[in-house]
Amino acid sequence: MKSMITTLTFIATLSILACTKGGSLERISGDQYTITSTASAQQLVPAIDTTFAGTFKGFYDEQLNILTFTLTWKDLWRTDKDTIISVNFYGPAGAAENGALVRSLPFVSANSEATVNLGLAGLNGFGMKEKKDFLAGACYFTINTKKYPNGIIRGQLAAIKQ
Repeated sequence: MKSMITTLTFIATLSILACTKGGSLERISGDQYTITSTASAQQLVPAIDTTFAGTFKGFYDEQLNILTFTLTWKDLWRTDKDTIISVNFYGPAGAAENGALVRSLPFVSANSEATVNLGLAGLNGFGMKEKKDFLAGACYFTINTKKYPNGIIRGQLAAIKQ
């Protein structure tokens, strides 16, 4: 019982010390980038002849190696139901070629049209070579489904330094 009280007192003290009185958030000194892409089925190699489309809007902090992004997709299927199973990142590759799988981010959605917020960080973050390719625009993403495990849409990623 005494150790529980000591632990609770310690946690309460840390909580109080962690609080601030206002102030503003300051970014770390590392470079930060806006990441964008417009994706379609026609960008796949080989292309799929459909109107499937999506967008990628994100933010990358180079020093922290954290990518946060919002994916929006529409019309991924109309008559045959399908399920999204992952978002994959590939590189290095130009727009007309396929690259090696860099990262796979599993998630599930049965929505033909939706928006989701996701991120890569920590052990799932980019390695040094991957980061260089990513910031040079030599990476792309795909949204993958059960029927299209190699991608239903693809978008080349562009990084703009802030």
